[in-house]
Amino acid sequence: MSDYQISVVIPFFNAYDFFAETLTSVQAQTYPPKEIIVVNDGCGQKAKDFLDQFDGITAIHLEENSGPAKARNTGIQAANGDWIAFLDADDIWNENKLAQQVYFLTEHPEFCACHTGIHTFNQDGIIATFLNKPFDIQISDLLASSHVTPPSLMIKKSALLDVGLFDEHIKCSEDYELSIRLVSRGYKIGFLGEALVKVRRMNHGNISSNAKRILIGRLELLKKHRKTFRKNKGYTAYYLYKTFSIISGKTSGIKSRILHGIALFIKKLFVRSFAPE
Repeated sequence: MSDYQISVVIPFFNAYDFFAETLTSVQAQTYPPKEIIVVNDGCGQKAKDFLDQFDGITAIHLEENSGPAKARNTGIQAANGDWIAFLDADDIWNENKLAQQVYFLTEHPEFCACHTGIHTFNQDGIIATFLNKPFDIQISDLLASSHVTPPSLMIKKSALLDVGLFDEHIKCSEDYELSIRLVSRGYKIGFLGEALVKVRRMNHGNISSNAKRILIGRLELLKKHRKTFRKNKGYTAYYLYKTFSIISGKTSGIKSRILHGIALFIKKLFVRSFAPE
């Protein structure tokens, strides 16, 4: 198990209130990582001064805010480990997260990556727990749902390099798109069915803006992988139904009702009895 040299990659964007707790959860791992790389995604001198407080990290500073794909790619390329574990700057790992993933991958060497169950949480506590995911994810699973959450993912660096890293042109759903490329290329992603990560849900930023970004990102993903969707009958309509359902929940008032209506329209006319999940 000691052969696993793990580089932790953390994009940082204005997460001043949460980063100390996030970093503590990494430094408390029972299987210590080789290094912790924090990529300041264009937050300027304030973030440089802030990150200087913390020992045990390698900070990389991007001049402009470019989004999580660019930040993660920068961290991957700088990493000295042969395995990459991603974490967002406001999320938290269980202290045994890396140890259990290393054990899982040792027991299942056919997998190039492992992701885990997650809890979502806010200031009031746990919101939801997600454990119902396929053990060996298939392309049909991914056409129906993203499944893989970056803060839960540990993956071989060589696999990431082989598929070309995250697509920096996709500003939202870039992690979802990467999973499709990995599985399409024959890389196997295994699921460890324990919630070892807490993903923060605090409604950061402008809600309407987030909904627009999600819609654009998911449509860009669909366009990029349209041939794969077409080969799997029924999934395009289901994907669009899910997309409009998701973004209707990110808005309010008349916009939410319109988007929800579009989702129901797609479901009624095109999805019908199709139920991949």
